[in-house]
Amino acid sequence: MSRYQNRDTDSSTQPVDDKTPKDVSSTDTDPVVKQRLRPYDIAFIAAVPLVLIGVFLLPEVVRRSFTLSYLEPTVVTAYTAHFVHLDLSHLLTNLVVFLLVVPFVAVVSVRNDRRQEFYLVAFTILAVFPFVFSALNVLFPRPRIGLGFSGINLAFVGYLPHVIVTRFELERPDSPEVGNDLLPVAFFAGAATVVLRLAPGVIPAVPAQRVEFVAAGLLSGTASVVLLSVAFARVREYERRLADAVSPLVGFGGLLFVLLVVIGFPQPSPSGGSILNVFLHFLGYSFGYLVPYTAFRVVGIDA
Repeated sequence: MSRYQNRDTDSSTQPVDDKTPKDVSSTDTDPVVKQRLRPYDIAFIAAVPLVLIGVFLLPEVVRRSFTLSYLEPTVVTAYTAHFVHLDLSHLLTNLVVFLLVVPFVAVVSVRNDRRQEFYLVAFTILAVFPFVFSALNVLFPRPRIGLGFSGINLAFVGYLPHVIVTRFELERPDSPEVGNDLLPVAFFAGAATVVLRLAPGVIPAVPAQRVEFVAAGLLSGTASVVLLSVAFARVREYERRLADAVSPLVGFGGLLFVLLVVIGFPQPSPSGGSILNVFLHFLGYSFGYLVPYTAFRVVGIDA
């Protein structure tokens, strides 16, 4: 049985030991307690914004020393650049996105009994992805510097469909493996949204990329429709309409995903000498989706 099917068991079938002392209790096995955020969960959620704010309060010359030069990268700046912001609006935008996505992902992960999975993914995103993103960015040397938490935020956005779909599966134990159909739908729907968001700003400015951009949008949109039809077909096998089975939590998560994709990929418009790194944003979104999908759905790691 897949680890993504409902883990709940019927306690009525378990043997009862009358010799167990009445004053002994185990909060670790209490499903109500396990579905609550613990102090260290809240501390983790609060730590990242505090770090970003703390770095922003450093003198500008110090902050600039932590940014990534694409022409002269270092191992240190490959990591630190993702936590540096030079202007307040950039910092506030990333704080808002982080506080929209990460607390929700944490709460739903705990409710899904996937706390360890959440921390494994969060550790990978915060400790490993910065080096990966920087390495892929310096493959294209240019006389600019890279900075900002946006790529990390988009990685959490890419992971968001995983916790939503897992919640959906746990609420529908009669529809095994339906998540394997819905997850690709979410990814390609997000990719199509990205193309639609960026097209007005990119196509007029770079006519040579018009064909590639339109093709990418059509392919992403087509993949979304095809995969969604497969998912609906599987749901219909169980004679239940999808709309009847979606809980408010799952529905809100879906709307939040769309909102965050829209926020995370604004139309590029250089201002104040800064340019939106669309490549980094899409790297974050893609890695945030693909790495957990490969680890937990394909390889089957049990976190």
